[in-house]
Amino acid sequence: MGRSFKKTSFYLLILIFSFSWSVEKGLSQPAPKEEGPPQIRIENVSFRIRVIESTTSLLKILEVRVEILNRSQQLIAPPDSIKAVVVPKEVRSSEKVSAGTFAPPSGEVTLNVPLPPRTRQALIIGFSLPKEKLESITFEVQINPPEGEKKIVTWEGE
Repeated sequence: MGRSFKKTSFYLLILIFSFSWSVEKGLSQPAPKEEGPPQIRIENVSFRIRVIESTTSLLKILEVRVEILNRSQQLIAPPDSIKAVVVPKEVRSSEKVSAGTFAPPSGEVTLNVPLPPRTRQALIIGFSLPKEKLESITFEVQINPPEGEKKIVTWEGE
């Protein structure tokens, strides 16, 4: 009887040990792995008028500030991998003359520093404004064209 008790106890101990080891292994989950490129998004687009005074005239620049967010948990966006393009789509003027003649070119800027995970970076593109008063300009903002995210934003004049 003593021999069978020792044998049963030994097998029971092995069973308990193997069960606890397999439960620990089964309950632990590996950390999710990110694959592919970093998840880059347009977070916010804002505007600012900057006035530069020179000896001959007054220059007004409309700054379009595009805030970029790296939503990835671990991936760093490498330098020169994020490009923002701002294209003026519609210009409305309160004066009849300027609306048809004022056509600003599109602007493009590349982020030349790495963007760490879960961080933001602002990219600024400037457009020269005419002397005539503008009512609004509608822009299409896109990152990493042609597949990247697009937003349509409108600047309302002064």
